[in-house]
Amino acid sequence: MRRHLLLLFVLMFTLPAFAAHEPMSDPPVRVGIVMFDGVQIIDFAGPYEVFGNAGFGVVTVSPDGKPVTTAMGLKVTPDASFATAPPFDVLLIPGGDVADAQRDTRILDFIRQRSLPAKQVLSVCTGAFILGATGLLDGDKATTFTPRIDELAKAFPKIQVIRDVRWADNGKLVTSAGLSSGIDAALHVVAKLRGTDEARTVALRLEYDWKPEGGFVRSRLADRYLTKKQLQAGVDWPKDAKFDEYVSVGDLDQWVTRYHVQTATPAAELLDRLDVGARKTGQWKPAGPHRWNSRQENRDVTLSFTTKSGADASHYDLEMVLVAAPVSTR
Repeated sequence: MRRHLLLLFVLMFTLPAFAAHEPMSDPPVRVGIVMFDGVQIIDFAGPYEVFGNAGFGVVTVSPDGKPVTTAMGLKVTPDASFATAPPFDVLLIPGGDVADAQRDTRILDFIRQRSLPAKQVLSVCTGAFILGATGLLDGDKATTFTPRIDELAKAFPKIQVIRDVRWADNGKLVTSAGLSSGIDAALHVVAKLRGTDEARTVALRLEYDWKPEGGFVRSRLADRYLTKKQLQAGVDWPKDAKFDEYVSVGDLDQWVTRYHVQTATPAAELLDRLDVGARKTGQWKPAGPHRWNSRQENRDVTLSFTTKSGADASHYDLEMVLVAAPVSTR
């Protein structure tokens, strides 16, 4: 009896993990991943792990089936070309450096054609730009990589761009925010096709803390009150300046960014130039030396600039701090 219980225990805790990776000639769900030069590794590899562990059959495809070079230089050989690709139940469009891919008519036509019979179409990160270029997202809601949300809205005005979600679901079409968000969105797709319990099982196999209700949303953090593009537009940056961002951290209420700066422009002058840039935005009001205030989203936001001397006058550190507090009702 004890031997039978031991065998049952072993089977319970080993067979599911083995079955998830066991190759199948006729998988219950087929997934196609569109590959292109500049693709981001985690954007396709994260969902690949999710779908593979769910027992789905995963096939990578590219226009000609030839190897592609990822955004980080890894070379990947797809399983098939567009011409030889099998039918798919799920079509995945990852992101990365998508400037060329979103203009490639071969990729756009393939996505349009294969989206028709698919049960689910999922874009990850900046893959939303590729999906948006097909016109399939017109009239629907979508999200993307946090620093490019405004750009997505500008490029595709017919899309209802959403900022504060980890993924956006329109039914067939699902878009995720950046990078690791693709894992969450892929689990969401598994839940839609196979049930939440199966999706949770996959997440546990991956030792991933999945939140079906949404979880962590990068675009909600405090650096949203001052985008880099917003500040850069008004600052007369020294032409010889080199900035090395070595810290960029925060939460919902504050954000700290630090740079190593190399320039012949004195630190005091650089601070003055930053002040001019803040003033030009029209959003910030002076609140002291190199300190600015703004009212955003019913919060009082303070922005400050400071410098710290380095090895010599041409090397120093620049720190920018954002602090957001609820508006006082007193």
